[in-house]
Amino acid sequence: MDRNRLWVLGVVLLIGATVVLGWALGISPKLTQASVADADRAAIETQNSAYEAQVATLKKQFEGIGGLKSDLAALRLAVPREADIPAFVTQLDAIGQQHQVTLTDIKVNDAQPYVPVLAAVPAAPAAPAAAAGEAPAAGSTPPPAAAAPVVPTVAEAAAALAPKPSALVTAANFVSVPVSLTVDGNYGNVLDFIEGLQKGTRLVLVTTFSTLPAVAPAPADAGGRGAGAVSSASDVVTATISALVYVLLDPSAAPVPPAG
Repeated sequence: MDRNRLWVLGVVLLIGATVVLGWALGISPKLTQASVADADRAAIETQNSAYEAQVATLKKQFEGIGGLKSDLAALRLAVPREADIPAFVTQLDAIGQQHQVTLTDIKVNDAQPYVPVLAAVPAAPAAPAAAAGEAPAAGSTPPPAAAAPVVPTVAEAAAALAPKPSALVTAANFVSVPVSLTVDGNYGNVLDFIEGLQKGTRLVLVTTFSTLPAVAPAPADAGGRGAGAVSSASDVVTATISALVYVLLDPSAAPVPPAG
């Protein structure tokens, strides 16, 4: 009887050891792997959902790519990849004919790296000084200072109004080409020409302009010799216009050559 109990006890211990070893070596690792797989699956599903949202956004944006290409083409006409001075001269002739102004001379200088325009910071106003010889009465208590209103400083206000240049536009890829124009025409027509120049296809910034009465040929004398005469203020004037045209370089292209 004792021998049978020992045998049963041994069998029970063997079964228990088998169960423990089976759990430790077989079931537990599989459960751990299944848990890790479930976590990976949840992470991948979340990532796929994010990708699907991005794809939907890109598809929606792609529907308007035609309009973006049209806008880009128009912007490339305003700011081309090279100086393209012949096309600019053609535009000047068209604007001149429209406003009855004659382009007599054009000078193109070398291209210059773009420099952002910074707002000038005005000087801070000085605090009012006390009147000379004025002193507080003996034994009197000075009045408490009024709380100053919280207002931005002059530098902060100027910084808020200053243009914010884009980080994509740098001196390495954006250049300005100075040009000088001389035109003849009625003063009002010259002003219309300048306005049309700044609203034309090419981006142009007029920096300065000046006018002088144009010199018109005087009637010839008896000997057939004529002398120059200055026309009246109501007649034709000669205007000198200084301006800048801009070039946005292609990053993969070579640097723009001197426009002159």
